[in-house]
Amino acid sequence: MNSLITYAPLTPMTGTVLAAISPRQATVITIVLWISAFLCILNVVLALIYRGRAKREVLSYYAICALEVVIFVFALLLILGVISQVPFHLPPGLPVDRIDIGAALAFGVGLFPAAFWHRVNLSDLPKKLSEDSKTMKRGKGNVSDAPGKWMN
Repeated sequence: MNSLITYAPLTPMTGTVLAAISPRQATVITIVLWISAFLCILNVVLALIYRGRAKREVLSYYAICALEVVIFVFALLLILGVISQVPFHLPPGLPVDRIDIGAALAFGVGLFPAAFWHRVNLSDLPKKLSEDSKTMKRGKGNVSDAPGKWMN
């Protein structure tokens, strides 16, 4: 059976195996499951933290969370064998497959709202760093040695 392993259980209706995926594909799908779950939770947390900001920002966090849930469910159904193949066909001979493209899209889509709403221009970075260093030198940005002041 070469490098393919049968990763899906038998279906109760037909008794046939629905999906055969390679160990590398199973690893990528597992990573997509974990990352999409994390990004979904991250977007909900960001929506709750920044709920006082513009409605567009908060709605974008929730929309991407819903999209990450769809990606999570699709990956879960794929690894359980309910979905036997990804319905997007690529030309033969490419160095990437559909699962790699789906993983990259899941990461990019999940991180987009946070990167969009909290972006920092690279040309402004030295200015922001110098402002932070001045704040630290003035003593207004330090953490004291008393644990009660910074633990609360």
